[in-house]
Amino acid sequence: MDERSTADAIVVGSGFGGAVAAARLAQAGFSVVILERGRRWYPGDFPRRPDLEDGWLWGVDRGLYDIRWLDTMGSVQASGWGGGSLVYANVFARPFEGAMDERWPDHLRRQTLDPYYDLAAHVMGVAPAGSDPSTGGAVPRTALIERMMEGMGAPERTIRPALAVTFGDPETWRPNAQGVPRRGCAFVGECVIGCNHGAKNTLDTTYLALAERHGARAVTDAEVQRIDLRWTASKGREYTVVTSTPSDPSAPPRAWVAPMVILAAGAVATNELLLRARDRHGTLPDLSPHLGRGFSGNGDFLTLAELRGDRKDMTTGPTITTTTVLSVPEGRRSVWYQVQDGAVPPPLHALIDALLPAGGLRHRWQRLRRSDPRRTFAVLSMGRDSGRGTLHLDSSGKAELSWSNRWQSHLYRSQRRVGPLISRLLGARQHNPPTWSLLRKTITVHPLGGVRPGPDADSGVVDPTGEVHGYPGLFVMDGSTLPAATGVNPSATILAATERAIETVIRASGRPGWRAPEWEDVSPAPVPEDSAFIAAAALQEGTRGDGVLFTERMATLGRHRSRLEMRLSAEVRSIDRFLTDPAHIVSIQGAIDIDGLASQAPVTGTLSLFPRGVDEAMRYSLRFEDDSGHPWQLTGVKTTRSRLPPALLSGLTTLPSEITPVGASDAQPFRALLTISVPDVVRLGTSLRGQGFTRARRLRAAARFLTFFARSALSGPRIGPTGSGPDHR
Repeated sequence: MDERSTADAIVVGSGFGGAVAAARLAQAGFSVVILERGRRWYPGDFPRRPDLEDGWLWGVDRGLYDIRWLDTMGSVQASGWGGGSLVYANVFARPFEGAMDERWPDHLRRQTLDPYYDLAAHVMGVAPAGSDPSTGGAVPRTALIERMMEGMGAPERTIRPALAVTFGDPETWRPNAQGVPRRGCAFVGECVIGCNHGAKNTLDTTYLALAERHGARAVTDAEVQRIDLRWTASKGREYTVVTSTPSDPSAPPRAWVAPMVILAAGAVATNELLLRARDRHGTLPDLSPHLGRGFSGNGDFLTLAELRGDRKDMTTGPTITTTTVLSVPEGRRSVWYQVQDGAVPPPLHALIDALLPAGGLRHRWQRLRRSDPRRTFAVLSMGRDSGRGTLHLDSSGKAELSWSNRWQSHLYRSQRRVGPLISRLLGARQHNPPTWSLLRKTITVHPLGGVRPGPDADSGVVDPTGEVHGYPGLFVMDGSTLPAATGVNPSATILAATERAIETVIRASGRPGWRAPEWEDVSPAPVPEDSAFIAAAALQEGTRGDGVLFTERMATLGRHRSRLEMRLSAEVRSIDRFLTDPAHIVSIQGAIDIDGLASQAPVTGTLSLFPRGVDEAMRYSLRFEDDSGHPWQLTGVKTTRSRLPPALLSGLTTLPSEITPVGASDAQPFRALLTISVPDVVRLGTSLRGQGFTRARRLRAAARFLTFFARSALSGPRIGPTGSGPDHR
């Protein structure tokens, strides 16, 4: 065994956690070795041919993607210098504080991490998406989604996310802050299969370049097999990290020795290494029994939408250009998740075809996907899954997942409805990827958890800095330490959490007060996703229990010198709030027509329906402007004097009203008696519609409203003041 002991710290993995840790340790003066099993990838190196031996798969020729089937779920990660940043969609997003639950400790919440998000955004060169250099405008997918949300009356829930991409002139190379040449995005939509253009701000061009510039030693083609702990008289505690050489299986193992080891190989590989050390090799026998528990797929779910009749190219632009936040009622609770559009590069379609074995599966998939790849885009969802998966080792020492999709049935059921909803709104055809449509297995590109934080080994695997309980100097700094799904793209959270953790570690190592040199140039970064989450939260609060809509028409009867007619639309946005509100307020809008005064004037206001503690059945309070622009107020009260059907119906369909001018006016108030005719009563009843995300919820909302109405109407006589009779009928 070729043994080397030259470093103060060994970092295992060059993804989002490892890159940050290595850069900061090197800046602080530590000697650092970064072990990465994959190769370096440069612009122009990434695979494009629909041939599995073109560098696509790790298992074929040490290629870009490592697809792991963890029994009940598939996991996709990248292999190479830069880890997942090589193939992620560049989105820099922060979790919404209002959607985080009790599993999130203080050191991982927004109040603590927001400054570190800003620092990471600065280093990664985060910016809003620019315009397509070929057209000068937004890409077709962006315009399509934004128009759809405008049409749904919810444009505020869709934002254009911040992206770690260089925008500008796509033809001119310029060095970034680390001296690495970059050029502006060419909007070819190939972010997730490696950027051959050189516009992605991947970790090898940012944090890792910073680490190497400060002396960190990059060792690629080095796959970690085991971790040992040993004590020496001269140096005390040291860890030995043993690696193999993937490109040469016959090469002897190498050993790397250091007093500090940072595991950042990604949630699956990090858990696997620690489980082996505890359960197979026995080198770290006292690791917490919580190891492997709390695994999450970040609620990832994907469907595809194929546009019909629209010849615009859906593959242009960065991979993701919009984020839409949804809070959808499912059962008796709400499910939070976000939905993103995604360019699907044509080479990926060919790759999927190549992955499926010839025969039935491939034929069924190709029959489902009989479309022009350039008219198809992905609908990517991620939300809060149960986070109850458990990783353990199979007989060969590989990680395996115990996971039941039933645990997150509410999330998956809701996410499965999004594709058909978008397809219906856009006139598109929706279909699922073969992993779901044929195998009923979910795929995650954001594996998280398994190394949960806690104050001691009885409650967690690591402490708030990521140090493993019982093993000083051994740290975990990657997505495995996140205690639950982020509900958004998690890379920014891994970056920020590692920035905070490694800063704490460096300060505790005899460098008190140390901070990253870039802090002097950091300013608060935009957080566009917060506005979308706030809008969704407001909608959730305002529509609890779902809602109902109905319409009614009232008019004066007979021939009189002043004829009055109203056509009104009534809305209850939240049945829960309506039923707990003593006044039972219903929002009203519509049109009013009064001979000689107002011609189809818009009218708005409220209806108080069977208010509690008041002898009234309904009170209308409406406003409108006459044809001269002067405001008027219409106030009317319905009363019921008996529960007998004729009298009850008469009271509920007769509205004595007073119409008065508002403010200074020479106009005179007047009264009118409005009634609902029998045909209009029928139309009112048939107009009642529940409002909800599913048919079951719509029916339930309508049923709750009708039950309230019937009980209130039949509960007893409601005698109100008679007043004087109307003088305009």
